[in-house]
Amino acid sequence: MTSEFLVGVLSAWAVAHLGLALFFGLAYLVGPREREYALFSFLCGSLSLLTLGVLLEFSALDVHAQYRADQLSHSAAILAAVFNLHFSLAFGFPARRQPGMGPLYVGALAFVVADWLDLLWIKNSYHSRVSHSFGLTIRHGDGAVTWLGGLFYLTGAAATFGAVLALFFAYRQGKREVLATLLSSILLVCAMLNDVGLAAGVLENTMVMLPHVFMVYALGAAGTLLVRYRTTAGALEQTATNLRQRTEELRHSHAELAQVQSELVTKKQLAAVGELAAAIAHEVRNPLAVIVNAVAGLRRSALGEQDRAMLLDIVDEEAARLNRLVTDLLRFARPVAVKRSPVSLVELANRCRSTVASGFEVRVHMTTDPDVQTVDVDPNLFRLVFDNLVANACQSMGTSGVVEIRVDRSELRGEPAARIEIRDSGHGMEPHVLERALDPFFTTRPSGTGLGLPIVHRIVEAHGGDLLLDSLEGQGTRVVLVVPLHEPPEAPASPGAARLLS
Repeated sequence: MTSEFLVGVLSAWAVAHLGLALFFGLAYLVGPREREYALFSFLCGSLSLLTLGVLLEFSALDVHAQYRADQLSHSAAILAAVFNLHFSLAFGFPARRQPGMGPLYVGALAFVVADWLDLLWIKNSYHSRVSHSFGLTIRHGDGAVTWLGGLFYLTGAAATFGAVLALFFAYRQGKREVLATLLSSILLVCAMLNDVGLAAGVLENTMVMLPHVFMVYALGAAGTLLVRYRTTAGALEQTATNLRQRTEELRHSHAELAQVQSELVTKKQLAAVGELAAAIAHEVRNPLAVIVNAVAGLRRSALGEQDRAMLLDIVDEEAARLNRLVTDLLRFARPVAVKRSPVSLVELANRCRSTVASGFEVRVHMTTDPDVQTVDVDPNLFRLVFDNLVANACQSMGTSGVVEIRVDRSELRGEPAARIEIRDSGHGMEPHVLERALDPFFTTRPSGTGLGLPIVHRIVEAHGGDLLLDSLEGQGTRVVLVVPLHEPPEAPASPGAARLLS
């Protein structure tokens, strides 16, 4: 073996290490960004610099050139040792993080600085010597190390041994793919001991072995990384295929669900129409039956004038009841078209005083806030709201009583609003009646249509407001309307519901 051959081998190793560094660096950038790819790239780059330093040291013509080449190889060696430890931990335990590596990197950089400040060897102790190995005459340098130099070699050896232990424990835990890297790392430890002994002057007639042995280590680790990459890529492709299949199944399920939902909506609409028709038929049948009986009585020839007048009054009353039912039904069924304009709540509340029958009193408590006294609502619709609520309050109190109307400032969904409270002192509602108070055609009064509160609810909802009910049997009923002062940017889509107020 000639010296030129060794130079050629070292040059080839340096280029090969650099090629591996570039390959795995690109694999990290364009691949799944696994940490071990980046760490192995840095490790190969460090070993390329180490091999270059050994090559320059072997080819140096004087001691100063050997010294500078030795500095390069030592700086690269300590970085390679830390990168190798980090790579072994990430390679053997990919799911774990290694937060303790930060201080090691800082220490490695400190050793690099100390190396180039000439702090690893005792001054003037570095010299060139010749050894013979494999039939070659090899020139290299060594010197007496300082305490910092001793710590340098100890740290590098500890990091290398730590890398072997990390791979060993990973293998013990069932990661069989690290076996090739583990075995080659043992050879790396032997090469490291050889090179440290050579640099410290302990060993003679040997040569630097790390650049050569690292190729075995690199091939083992690179092969395992490529196999793992291929396995991961295959698993990802299989997962993507499964996801596409599941997506297609979900698409079919969604289409079927949409069809079923459409059928349910249709059936629900038909059920609502049927329920509405049954309720209308029930409400219409009673007054019609009364009218039919009254007409039959009017046809009797022996009917007295007083009885005739009474039967005609009954016909008028039931016809008026049917008219109210049809009017309320049209109001309930017709879409609520809101035409907003500034409306004085003071006037609406005071107007109720003139609409109540004798024996009833309406007391109005109005806030002094001028912004609340006027709101942007539909005046005709809100007159109907006040009339229905005050009429309900009077009917619940019998022949006399006090209806209180309070107007205060409030908030609704973060916007300023008016709070209108109408309270009576009537008999109140039982819990089961309160729960159904907003159901169409539900009423406890013989002459009621059961559409008053549902109509009020629809009007308030169309204005973007809320309607709340509070009633206790024997203690009266309280109805609270919370209405935005101005037209909201978007009216709420969900319907309100009757609930107890706290």
